[in-house]
Amino acid sequence: MNTLRLDGCTPEPLASYLKALAVLRLVSEQRDPDACGWWDGDAFVLESKLDRPSLVSFFLEDYAPSPFVAPWNGGSGFYPGDNTEGVNLILSSDSIRLKCYRETLKEISTWQLMKADLKSRKEKIIVQCRSRLPDVALEWIDAAVGLTDDHKPSYAPILGTGGNEGRLEYTNSFMRRVANLLLSSPPHPSCAMLLRNALFAEPTTSLSKESVGQHDPGRAGGFNQGSGIENKDFPTNPWNFILTFEGSPAWAGSITRRQSMLGGRLLASPFTVRASPVGYSSGAASDAATARAEIWTPLWDRPASYPEVRSFLSEGRAEVGTRPARAGIEFAEAASSLGVDRGVSQFVRYALLKRRGDSYVALPTGRFNVRFRSESDLIRELSPITARLDQFIRGTGDHCPASVRSARRNIDLAIYELLLHGGPNWASALVRSFGALEQQLARRSADKNTRRPLGGLSPRWVESSDDGSIEVRLAAALASISGDGKVGPLRANLSPIDPLRANQWSDSSTQTAWHGNSLAARLAEVLARRMMDAERLGSGNNPVFGVLRLNPRDIAAFIEGEVNEQLLEDLLFGFTWVNWRHQAAAEVLAKINRRWSQPVSQRIVPRAWALLKLLFLPGPLRINGADVRLRAESSVVPLLCADRIGDACETAARRLYTAGLMPPRTRFPDAADGHRIAAALIFPVRSSTELMALVIAPPARNQESADV
Repeated sequence: MNTLRLDGCTPEPLASYLKALAVLRLVSEQRDPDACGWWDGDAFVLESKLDRPSLVSFFLEDYAPSPFVAPWNGGSGFYPGDNTEGVNLILSSDSIRLKCYRETLKEISTWQLMKADLKSRKEKIIVQCRSRLPDVALEWIDAAVGLTDDHKPSYAPILGTGGNEGRLEYTNSFMRRVANLLLSSPPHPSCAMLLRNALFAEPTTSLSKESVGQHDPGRAGGFNQGSGIENKDFPTNPWNFILTFEGSPAWAGSITRRQSMLGGRLLASPFTVRASPVGYSSGAASDAATARAEIWTPLWDRPASYPEVRSFLSEGRAEVGTRPARAGIEFAEAASSLGVDRGVSQFVRYALLKRRGDSYVALPTGRFNVRFRSESDLIRELSPITARLDQFIRGTGDHCPASVRSARRNIDLAIYELLLHGGPNWASALVRSFGALEQQLARRSADKNTRRPLGGLSPRWVESSDDGSIEVRLAAALASISGDGKVGPLRANLSPIDPLRANQWSDSSTQTAWHGNSLAARLAEVLARRMMDAERLGSGNNPVFGVLRLNPRDIAAFIEGEVNEQLLEDLLFGFTWVNWRHQAAAEVLAKINRRWSQPVSQRIVPRAWALLKLLFLPGPLRINGADVRLRAESSVVPLLCADRIGDACETAARRLYTAGLMPPRTRFPDAADGHRIAAALIFPVRSSTELMALVIAPPARNQESADV
């Protein structure tokens, strides 16, 4: 067996990928049934009994072109006014290698085809092709066109609209190129050189200017492509066109999978899904509506025969859970969770986009490695939420704000990047993206919002997003603050949800308090509102208990202003989608709390904040062997927001002294960071022990202090 590296058959563009499939198919079916192939980097490798000269000789002398025809198309060579050059040359030849092609063309020539009634008879012509043409011609038909349950034509996106792309009719162009290369007399002088260029990327001349269509967008022409302002046709290698379409029969879907997931008149086709305009630089929201589809072409790095490859492609299986992937984002999820058949190492993703007027191009939009990523489990948790969100956006139609649509698309962008790269940085970026969306929804009234508040994620999102940044810790701890009595969870202060029923919007009695010109001002406003509601509604505790608690040194970073506040705010809103009572919560939360017992960095804890925080704890202090429950002074937050830190600390010291503690007698100086100290009082803290050690004088320093 010989191993040949075909440097002319590369994964990109799509034309070159199909060319590799063509070589494997034709060699296997017409010369060596034991041939196999695989991908090695950016080239296809063929293993067969053919060496390099005999492979070239096979295509030049023995290769029998597949009888590709599409009589359901105008311009296919079977109607008055069509270009019949290729049809006539094949019919008039006596070459044995074109025998099947001649028989196919002769059969069609006996049909009474009239262009005038082509539209009304198209489905009948397709049925006639299936019943009367040889089996070898049906492979192409299976790949190009099918009939729906109501007997209407449906088309595989990889082959345009049934083998047609605007004024470019694939089969007629194929026949002309076959005839010009293989039937010229004397033989085409550059035929061998062009073939070696197509297979092995050897230099060549004698390229011709011909339309190549969507499969090779770099040579399809258009504005700003080439030396002129507009180039309609680039020099092309006719062998490339021939082999591109010889590879297309491999892309015929299984008959049992004809139910299209693409909508409209598009045929179910292997690894073909609805377009998701994310993951490539030119992606735009409009692509979702105008793109024809996405095609994910598999690359495998182990030898496989053509029957094995054909069987794999015919199943075209990429599953998310128990259902097939329907869109590009879901396909990425399937590839990340090993929902794709084994043996594929990578996919090259193509988006069929409108980029030349009404014409489409198969734009390569990146490569996706097939590997298991634990983050795919997180995406499955998110899928029901995004489905509800999409239903809401569709229901609002033109009334849906552009900001909501943009935020929704950013979620898809972040999902794709997370599945592509994995890791906590990308997970936190995804949390931030749906946090930005939650902020948009929080501004809407209940009657104009989603049916129910979005959420229900597990705390694993916090664990997976923990990239070591202070912002993730601060945001998650804030979002974990639960309700107390009739005082709702912290989310009720951010969004207009019902304080007692977190899965419902509230029309009137909300506790929303997200106001202020800075993050610190908004957090201080929330704290003041929670304390007021606790007193008004008879709550027995300070309502600042969080299931995630912070080391005081991490809170010091916020007080010092050394955090990215926009990031922190986006993450805070994102983590409000977490269900802190999720069935998997206890173990995960315990693990996070253990890890967060150590601060991100060693910082000095401000003594003024430590003193004041003793009044803003959710549980009792252990003083002289007894539990003492302290209630916050309502005047503290306003004093801090006015930068009267000394007065606020003096008020707190009196309250602590009355409770039996010995706070410092010195007066704390006023400063310009009072509003940040006020905001920091809402953060859940791990234990009062360290706080008391900072500000309580002996003998109270030796008293036990309960964790809060």
